[in-house]
Amino acid sequence: MYVIGASIFASVIVKDEFYDKAREIIKEHRKNGLITVDIVYVEVANVLWKHVFAFKRIPVETFSKLKEIIPPLIQNTVSKVYDSKDLIIRALDNAVKYGITVYDSLYVTLALETNSKLLTFDEELKKKLARLELNIL
Repeated sequence: MYVIGASIFASVIVKDEFYDKAREIIKEHRKNGLITVDIVYVEVANVLWKHVFAFKRIPVETFSKLKEIIPPLIQNTVSKVYDSKDLIIRALDNAVKYGITVYDSLYVTLALETNSKLLTFDEELKKKLARLELNIL
């Protein structure tokens, strides 16, 4: 089983340098063994906003179409979306313990609690977790 992070879905939406790898991951694992946390919707939407508003990489006309893809992409890819409210206390503890954001910790906590591996393109998070010898990536 794998916990899929927002960076994978965001790459598909904004078609960044990880786009092909993200599509490959989704295609390979769709429904069978992919789980996530409900904050994934907000995080992917925020990446899209950044690419439209801050980076000016995606035109507003394209944005109108891409925003509609977010919910079905996630819903049609994962077998279960976990509620962050059910993980938040332990995730906050892990965030402090491991020195990571609460956002990242929600995915990490879900991976630890479900004995899953975490799928992410977040290189900084990967390095931090590797140093901590958390074998979930």
